[in-house]
Amino acid sequence: MAEKLLIVEDEDTLCESLKRVFTKEGYETDIAESAEAAFELLKDKTYDLIITDIILPGISGIELLSRYKKQNPDQKVVIMTAYASMETAVEALKAGACDFIIKPIMHDEMKRIVKKALSKGNA
Repeated sequence: MAEKLLIVEDEDTLCESLKRVFTKEGYETDIAESAEAAFELLKDKTYDLIITDIILPGISGIELLSRYKKQNPDQKVVIMTAYASMETAVEALKAGACDFIIKPIMHDEMKRIVKKALSKGNA
């Protein structure tokens, strides 16, 4: 059975590009344009990995991570952002992210990070 990914990203081009790459890699991939839309998907489905941008309309990716990890502490989450700082990276990791990636995203690097996150034990 294919591993399931949820990509939470409000930039359509990047979202569709990542979905295409990971679907081609054999993952079952869903997308959400906001944290609120992600929460709706998460009501009915579980994912092996959530990949979320930090800056989203409405609830931030860090808030999505924090809230969801409280209910599902073993959920693996990778945070991505174009506005990286040491403070942001520390905040993401403290909230429970298993990795952090800086945009612009290179597909090969993203595939490596996803494989690494999925191969880890509980995050």
